[in-house]
Amino acid sequence: MKYHSSFLCPLFFVFVFAMSIPFRHAAAESLPDGGKPAVYLNETGIGSGYAWGSLKGNDQDMSIYPAFVRIGFNANGLFGIKSRKSTLQLTLEPFVNIVSGSEDGVEAGCGFGVRYLHEVASPVDLFVEASVAPMYYSIDTKEQGAAGFNFLDQFGAGLQYRFAPGKALFAGYRFRHISHAGLADRSNDGINSNAIVAGFSWLY
Repeated sequence: MKYHSSFLCPLFFVFVFAMSIPFRHAAAESLPDGGKPAVYLNETGIGSGYAWGSLKGNDQDMSIYPAFVRIGFNANGLFGIKSRKSTLQLTLEPFVNIVSGSEDGVEAGCGFGVRYLHEVASPVDLFVEASVAPMYYSIDTKEQGAAGFNFLDQFGAGLQYRFAPGKALFAGYRFRHISHAGLADRSNDGINSNAIVAGFSWLY
């Protein structure tokens, strides 16, 4: 089945980002004693990129075009991190990714994860990240069987460049693994792919 995801992605993208706007103002609020809460919003952003991989039995590699929103929560207070050069984030990443290959389709879901950033040379931060995303995968494959529920696991690293107060660019590499963790009654060989992603963030 073909999906007109070129229309779906922009609508989803704008909707989720618009929903995050009220939290941007709350992020700057401090506690009465002037401190920060243990967990608070410190980033919203948008991103895209390119991912590539292959499926069993197909003579054509697949290409994935991600479109995602980043929502990051500073959790230094929760984990007792006091260094000004290090930040541990809890992250949400809603996405709709276009898949192109022998069969076209979409990946749609929301990632829940962590990102650890460390300043290596002001204003550049190195980060490592990991996330898991319940998602809908619209393509029938030998690896995962019929289209339906899966998880997208991602592990990666990259750089963030703070080019202006409250604004940053980020770019990095991600290893991607699709699996349903045995929760569905169908094959579960897994689908691996690689991705390069980049985006723009507002920092608070």
